[in-house]
Amino acid sequence: MSIFKPTVLIDSIFDIDADFIKRHHLKALLLDVDNTLAIYQTREPVPGVMEWIETMRALGVDLHILSNAKPKRLTAFANQVHLPYFYMSLKPLPFKISKAVKKLGVEKQNVALVGDQLFTDILGGNLAGVQTVWVQYMQLEDGWTFQCKRRIETRFRKKYRR
Repeated sequence: MSIFKPTVLIDSIFDIDADFIKRHHLKALLLDVDNTLAIYQTREPVPGVMEWIETMRALGVDLHILSNAKPKRLTAFANQVHLPYFYMSLKPLPFKISKAVKKLGVEKQNVALVGDQLFTDILGGNLAGVQTVWVQYMQLEDGWTFQCKRRIETRFRKKYRR
């Protein structure tokens, strides 16, 4: 398996439902924020996120935010959605991902990292040995480095959809 290949490729977190959780034997989700739960660099969850979080909780799924964001920004967001979090996780390095899994007390195979970036979220999750769920980003970022990465990611996404 390629370290760049996600376990699952979906359009958004809203595709994760009871059937998805059961099919993939998931007990916990590690969630990215930017372009996964919120538009890039905003502090507000997109409409429907709070309801989705409640649905996951009702299913018994443990949710934690795992982000490369700085503490100030991430704390404000995490407090709104009432989720514990790990900031400056240094994805794609697997160390904080593994630390989060250990804190959850769940077997790696029952954890998925959910995010929109191939070279941070998916690569990091794969290196840490958890399942990876690649969601489509919500909004294209302005920076030229993001735009270059997104072009490359589009090629991978097309390949994995086949």
